[in-house]
Amino acid sequence: MSAASNKPGPTSYAFTFVCQKGELEGLALILAASLKRSLKCKYELIAAVPSPTDKWGELSKETYHLLAQMSVRIEYITNPISGEKQGDFLTNKIYCFKIPTTMDKLVFVDSDILCLREFRGDVLLDAPFSAAPTFLATGQNWDKVYETMGLPFPKTTMKALFSEDLQPPYFNSGFVAVDAQLAEELAGTWLDCFHHLDESGILTNNLYFREQMSLAVAVIKMGLQYNVLDENYNFWVRARPLDVKALPYFLHYTWPNPPIYNQPVLKSLVRSLIAEYPSMKQFLVQSRWKYYLRPDFIVSLNRTMFYANKQFKQLIANLTKYTLHG
Repeated sequence: MSAASNKPGPTSYAFTFVCQKGELEGLALILAASLKRSLKCKYELIAAVPSPTDKWGELSKETYHLLAQMSVRIEYITNPISGEKQGDFLTNKIYCFKIPTTMDKLVFVDSDILCLREFRGDVLLDAPFSAAPTFLATGQNWDKVYETMGLPFPKTTMKALFSEDLQPPYFNSGFVAVDAQLAEELAGTWLDCFHHLDESGILTNNLYFREQMSLAVAVIKMGLQYNVLDENYNFWVRARPLDVKALPYFLHYTWPNPPIYNQPVLKSLVRSLIAEYPSMKQFLVQSRWKYYLRPDFIVSLNRTMFYANKQFKQLIANLTKYTLHG
């Protein structure tokens, strides 16, 4: 893992995340708690709550109480995208970039991220736009994408963060830092690119990543100067175990559930954050972190059962292949 500079960067940061009814409610709370503990720069925390409630649900009173306890500002966002297609709900993050802030940088953070160590600002975030590459090369039809958008195909390439496949500029949208004065323009361009590509039909086999691919196109269309961040800003815990001597700032855990990780540093962090905000536990027992709320031997058992089930499925697949093909 390459070391982040941790040198003072922009003066101030607005860390913004989505908090909505369901599992994201608990994930957003523990993210906020980790940010509150580890941010040592000038910052504000903003929870973007999707509305209307008949579409996205209503947060509990305790969630609002916890967010207030952590000094998190609440902003309501309205997303007219139907939600009928796979990945539509991911477009909530685009509307987060429309939220006003007096901070220098607006930093969007996916709700399934945790801040693992002290962050005091970083010159790596000095560029107008900063983000890490996608974990894998999940983009498709890039030539048709740029042709459809009427844009020249990018001359530059970047490596996927963990597979290291070469690809056109393509950023993981889980951690995005942008100059606050450019954030609203980025949101508008991003939405235009999303709708254009969605209506073109060229991404029908890649619906889940429409939002992420359209971000890359928006950055190119705006001609934004960008910094390519390393895994310190978007470490994918499924890629490999954490190095406790060189923890990343921001860890992206995604699916599947944490028992397969069984990493002491995560287990310790989750438990300590719950100890600091005890009422948060009621939300986490309904989330993927529920496994870390159980006794250690149960956590280990969950992990063992997961791997045993995975190996059993692989055995069946191998036997089936052998039977069919001799």
